[in-house]
Amino acid sequence: MHPESREEELKKLALAFCTNPRRTAGELAAAAGISKATFYRVYGSRENLSRLLSEKAREKVSFLMELVNEEKGDTKSYLRKIIHCCCDNKEFLMLLCYGYATGSIDSWCQDTYTRQMTDFFLRGQKSGAFRVDIPASVMTELFAGAMWSLFEGECHGRVASASLPDYWEAFFLKGIENQSEREEEH
Repeated sequence: MHPESREEELKKLALAFCTNPRRTAGELAAAAGISKATFYRVYGSRENLSRLLSEKAREKVSFLMELVNEEKGDTKSYLRKIIHCCCDNKEFLMLLCYGYATGSIDSWCQDTYTRQMTDFFLRGQKSGAFRVDIPASVMTELFAGAMWSLFEGECHGRVASASLPDYWEAFFLKGIENQSEREEEH
């Protein structure tokens, strides 16, 4: 099987794992569209799969943090890139969010993500791209919360996949205040 096919399979397994962590190996295999025999041949056990998914999630966080750290210039366009990168890897990031909610998250992933995203928002504040009345650490929490909520909403059919990055960006950069109300105040 091609690596790209395994990647898609791992995404399905990650999603199945975080939406119902008590699934059996057979149920996980069915959710990924593979046979139970293939599951055991490729992944060995549910525990091995869990380790592999954690490694994959860590790899995705590393890639995301490289993107965050390469930001030079237009902070808002980098935020768009970060949002799209998160959406491209949502299944693995959902697994991390699930781990955060249950207290089983890889501490390196949590610490690295929190520190580097906070630094990113702080750089954005210093450049004038982001408002300064909300601390960068709060922006990090809001960003992660929006990520989890939107990904969860998509899983349950409440948020359209194609529009998810646009909604996230609009909500995060512009807030939910009515633009005409904002203009009337000034």
